[in-house]
Amino acid sequence: MGSNELWLSFPKTLAEFDERFPNEAACRAYLIELRWGGRVRCARCECGETWELQNGRFECRRCGHQTSVTAGTLFHRTRKPLRLWFRAMWEMAARKGGVNACELQRLMGFGSYGTAWNWLHKLRRAMAERSCHRLDGFVVIDESYLGRKGEVRGRGTNKALVLVAAEDGGGRVRIEPADDASADSIGPFVKRNIATEAHVTTDGWSGYSSAAIGGRQRITKTKVDHASQDPFHMCHLVAALLKRWWLGTYHGSMSPKHMPFYFEEFTFRFNRRKTNGVGRITSRLLEMAIASKPITEAQLLGQPITA
Repeated sequence: MGSNELWLSFPKTLAEFDERFPNEAACRAYLIELRWGGRVRCARCECGETWELQNGRFECRRCGHQTSVTAGTLFHRTRKPLRLWFRAMWEMAARKGGVNACELQRLMGFGSYGTAWNWLHKLRRAMAERSCHRLDGFVVIDESYLGRKGEVRGRGTNKALVLVAAEDGGGRVRIEPADDASADSIGPFVKRNIATEAHVTTDGWSGYSSAAIGGRQRITKTKVDHASQDPFHMCHLVAALLKRWWLGTYHGSMSPKHMPFYFEEFTFRFNRRKTNGVGRITSRLLEMAIASKPITEAQLLGQPITA
């Protein structure tokens, strides 16, 4: 069964989920199908001839190397049952606003808040390993500010600056925090997230210079007659939803060091808003977890984003 068939057949409701994944064996079988197409391959020599040992590992008939279903993935060396991981990913994907660590701890019955926090941040980092396909076509860019009511607004504020790029017409978005609204900050954001063939619409701010846009065709719009003609409507909508999510799910608290990964979670969910069924979103998250490299607690606590 291919990954697309797995995606289509993934449970669509919680009742179907519980029926499909009642135990560890069912979860392991799904990961084997997802990772190797149903036939375990040796991580060292790629041989497809293996047998399962009593400890749950698989030994290669050719070279004797042992591997596990979770080795080299996000679940590497996990001590928790896979079914708990599957359920946590379902909760993260199924809820429109996601889930914070306190709520996940309660739902999963974890004895430690730290466990819930680690799991969520590992999943956010898996989400950061997104498709390399950059935004294309007609793309609008604008900046917004994340902060509480009553704080100073505008480019001179002490709120967190957020850069938003959106495909015109309700397509995909990209969101990143930035140190400032200068060309030095905007330029790398554009290079990472927008295809060179795209047509980029910006306002008249000097940070959106030709050098920052990097040779992409730039359209500058500075005047808006009324809301229906607002060329930056998509960016404004995304920024408003981001603020609502930040206040509603995280109560206005978000570490600047981890902010890029929180934004990856928001982007992951927003870009799949038209997907039919939360089960398919969970299935995609499982694919990302399998494709992700192991993530240690030291990395979660000490390493900033390196995109």
